Amino acid sequence: MIDTTSNKLLRRRAVSETLMKGTCAESVGKKRKRNEYDDSCIARYIGAVSNNRRGSSDNGDACIGEESAQANISECVVGPKFNDFSKLREEANFKVGQTWALYDTMDGMPRLYAQIRKVSAPCFGLMITYLEPDSNDEKELQWFEKDLPVSVGNFRLGENKSTKDRSIFSHVIHCNERSNASCFSITCRFISTYHFSVSPRNGETWALFKNWDIKWSLKPDSHRKYEYEFVKILSDYADETGVYVAYLHKAKGFASVFFRMGRGYEGIFRILPQSLYRFSHRIPSFKLTGIEGKGVPKDAYELDKAALPETIEEFIVPLDSESNIKSKRQDIYFASKGNVFLTGQIWSFYCGDDSLPLYYGRIQKITFTQAFMQDPVCKLHIGRLKATRFPADVIDWENKGTPVGCGTFYARKALEIITPSEVSLQITPQTSIDGIEYTILPKIGEVWVIYKYWSRDMDAEDFSFASYNIVEILDDTLEYKVQLLKHDPFYKDHKKENTLLRAVKKNESWEMEGSGSYIPTYTIPKRERIRFSNKVPASRVTIEMYGELVDLISVDSRALPSHLIASDH
Repeated sequence: MIDTTSNKLLRRRAVSETLMKGTCAESVGKKRKRNEYDDSCIARYIGAVSNNRRGSSDNGDACIGEESAQANISECVVGPKFNDFSKLREEANFKVGQTWALYDTMDGMPRLYAQIRKVSAPCFGLMITYLEPDSNDEKELQWFEKDLPVSVGNFRLGENKSTKDRSIFSHVIHCNERSNASCFSITCRFISTYHFSVSPRNGETWALFKNWDIKWSLKPDSHRKYEYEFVKILSDYADETGVYVAYLHKAKGFASVFFRMGRGYEGIFRILPQSLYRFSHRIPSFKLTGIEGKGVPKDAYELDKAALPETIEEFIVPLDSESNIKSKRQDIYFASKGNVFLTGQIWSFYCGDDSLPLYYGRIQKITFTQAFMQDPVCKLHIGRLKATRFPADVIDWENKGTPVGCGTFYARKALEIITPSEVSLQITPQTSIDGIEYTILPKIGEVWVIYKYWSRDMDAEDFSFASYNIVEILDDTLEYKVQLLKHDPFYKDHKKENTLLRAVKKNESWEMEGSGSYIPTYTIPKRERIRFSNKVPASRVTIEMYGELVDLISVDSRALPSHLIASDH
């Protein structure tokens, strides 16, 4: 009997073989070959018919090669175009370690991915390694087993190929990579890693499958011809919340200009993590300013026609579109001791007997008074943030009144008043499109205080005797990889209120969690995120000591547990 893991490996191997059939450079190149010199639709139509394939041009026009001449002339996209997308694919732009999107053989959209292993010169040539889907979700496994297109999610290295044809490539993609030993997030610069993930990023433009359903895999042959919707990505994808997007519509009278219809939250919606396969492919685009030509909508986008279907419904740009009207928000601000406070900001703050900044608040109103011959008194009216329900796979405190350092929050309507002396650090969360929820999670480069010994049923007395560590976040891709930091009295900060920290070295003894091992870097699973107590204001400094330069981290001493400053335990 084959176990579940072995069965999945066999299924993935079969998918890999299916995926690579017909994806060689020559066949894809024939399907998407570009004529970069001929602007005549009729001339390209004749060439397309003679080659019995679809042709396209990076200078903005496209024709279908198997219809009548009249049909092709009528479907040639006419109208102004403002950017030359072919420059994205010039020889000089290909570099070892990049990951590129390639056009597939289904309908010629850029859904395949490959890493550049070698670039040959002066005679241009590439050695590439394809990426193949690598999902652990049963429904997603069934999806790509049926040879349905996949452009998001997890991938792994696949087959190697050689090619000299640049026309099979669309654009460079950004992905997260991790090796067998450790995880780190980069922009696809190295090829020595093992697993990869691709997801929509804020500011990108993507195509969605229209009327998508994950159950297409039950009758895959009924879902081989695709219709699309087009969206702008409004937030980076997150495993907990998914991603927010806004519909884009093609502007009538332009070759490939797209704009947002309506105003405010109209046309904005969220795609949940379980619906990630609704994304068909990313479309390269340039943002327009509105001064490129007559009638160009402001803040619209010009999309690469090589990544668009033949026929797209067009709309006349209305006067009240989001691209033509931008609302202006009036902020009230107050400056105090180097901090600038504005309505809408979120800050961590101290409260009551707690010696650490364990709470978050959103500034709803700012008031200040100044009596004669006295300094002004500022009051911050805040809505304290309250954590929403934790996901099922994340550990929560048993005592629901325990402060939560990271997660998703909403601001209470009841206002509290604090002063600037009670705040610690301005926080930049990921905000939901409706402005109601705020997600605060540890990010690479940040410094946090974490609980050294902990359990989910800790009570108030346990917290009063809690032990802590100070860590820097090294990676936040799949789990939190952290570096232990310690206070070294040998180094002094010129700011008396700050403490200098340095990384713990391998030969220093720091016993971790009773394991008996001494590890200066280790991993915290994301399901244990309640271990993160509070974020610490920090900045990097370089000081000279006895003729040597030393890199340290300067932190606000007030945001640290006192015993971590007084001793090195």
